[in-house]
Amino acid sequence: MTIKAFQIYNMIVLIILLFLNFFVLFAFGIGESKLTITDWFPIILSFILWGIFYFIQFTRSNTIWRVFWFGIMVVVLYFWETGLGAAIGTMIRV
Repeated sequence: MTIKAFQIYNMIVLIILLFLNFFVLFAFGIGESKLTITDWFPIILSFILWGIFYFIQFTRSNTIWRVFWFGIMVVVLYFWETGLGAAIGTMIRV
């Protein structure tokens, strides 16, 4: 696979991430509660995680390295977006 293919795959993951986080913000807009900083934490951290994994993928030119870290990124972001981020957000909400 070429670098361009990995960039396209990463942009697809970013677009999915944007859609999911926009859906979360829309749900907060429908609700009656305020959107506090602890509510923004999982949303912002998901983009930070994506950026870290994107940077890690392109630090080396080995294709196996990129495939491995792309897989790790997809798994981590999947678990983060499906509930781990919300669990950590409620743990810091004291």
